[in-house]
Amino acid sequence: SSGINAEYGREFEMKHGSATTQNSIAQKMPRRVKKRRKIDVEEGGEGGWEEYWDYIFPDTEANSSNLKLLQMAKMWKKQQEESSDEDEEGEEEEEEEKEEKEETEEKEETE
Repeated sequence: SSGINAEYGREFEMKHGSATTQNSIAQKMPRRVKKRRKIDVEEGGEGGWEEYWDYIFPDTEANSSNLKLLQMAKMWKKQQEESSDEDEEGEEEEEEEKEEKEETEEKEETE
C-alpha cells in the first residue's frame, strides 16, 4: 500500500509539481523487488514457494544498513565482554590454585 501511495504522489507531482518537487519525489520512489517465501502447510506437506512483489524505499534501505552495522557492533562488544569474563575467571582460578599450593607447601614445611 505504501508503494501505491508513492505512485499516486508521483503522478500528482508530474501533473502539478515543479521540477524540484518532481526530482524530490523521484529520489524517494521505492524500488519494486520480486521476492520468494516458503508457503506453510499445516499438514506437514510441501507448500512450495510463493513469489510476491515488495517495495524497498531508499530511506528504509539506508536505515537497515545502519541497523546491521549497529547489530554487528553490539555482537562484537558482547563477544569481547564474554571473552574478558572468561579470562578473569581463568586468572581467579590460577590465583586460587597458587594460594592452595603455597598453603600446602607451608604445611609441609611445618610438619
